[in-house]
Amino acid sequence: MKSQMKLGMTVIALATGLAIGGSTTQTASAATWHRGTPKALRGEWVDRKRSAIGNFQPSFVVKANGLEVSGIDPVINKHMHYRHKKGSHIYDVKGHETMYSHGKLINYYRFKLSKTTRKHKSHKVKFYIYKQRGNGQDYQAKKAKYGHYFYK
Repeated sequence: MKSQMKLGMTVIALATGLAIGGSTTQTASAATWHRGTPKALRGEWVDRKRSAIGNFQPSFVVKANGLEVSGIDPVINKHMHYRHKKGSHIYDVKGHETMYSHGKLINYYRFKLSKTTRKHKSHKVKFYIYKQRGNGQDYQAKKAKYGHYFYK
């Protein structure tokens, strides 16, 4: 009698556990933002055209955890993160701007990587800022498109 009672209680406990545990589903989602910068973008990239203002060649350098854009208004970004869809040539990169806002402003960049002609045998990239976040608010950037930059 006691063993039947224990068996009955065990069955009821298992049924209740399955009913409660089976009704809640947990989905595992991977983080979309990866730490650092993508290896495909690392290195020095230069614009082959000279700037109309002054005689300098605009460029940017992508490091493992930083992005430095030179020009009339230079930008230094640290604490970088990126996301990239497999098979795509588009990279979204975000980083804390450290030169003017001391890390309080987050810049969001979009890079499009493509190959050039066989004659040049190199890669080129177009990029622009598509969003900025600071003080808990999103700011739409002017979508200032930067020209074609070539791997140096």
